[in-house]
Amino acid sequence: MSKIFISVLGVRHDYAIDLWSVAVTLYEVYTGKIMFPGRSNNHMLKLFTDVKGKYPNRLVRKSQFKDQHFDVNCNLLYHEVDKVTQRDKITVLANLKPTRDLESELIAGQRLNRDQLEQVQSFRNLMDGMIALDPNKRITCTEALKHPFFTLHIK
Repeated sequence: MSKIFISVLGVRHDYAIDLWSVAVTLYEVYTGKIMFPGRSNNHMLKLFTDVKGKYPNRLVRKSQFKDQHFDVNCNLLYHEVDKVTQRDKITVLANLKPTRDLESELIAGQRLNRDQLEQVQSFRNLMDGMIALDPNKRITCTEALKHPFFTLHIK
């Protein structure tokens, strides 16, 4: 029997969620920073889009909590407190594109030689596959272990 989880979206997950967790943990070990320091489920969804862009409509439509976080067009409804009025406000975020550059965050001002830079780029590529928003598009454990980050750097 497979392990089933319910995500922030209210979507059923299996072992693919474990890869997400591993990626986030590796990021935090490498950088010393929390990858997604969300204050609420809605804020976490926004932070995920900062890295990965818009949620796939198919995933949103099957989400148990879609009405709390998305409009009828599958745009994220971002809940925040207005800085001036201190009132709750909802902003419709359409056509979301990634705004965070994981590679830059991983490099973080380090002076890396060519081999080190290639390792960081390979690591970022692996992480991209591990944190795909759609669990069906996420890299599998077997694929992860065959990724160049592991195969090229283990001698």
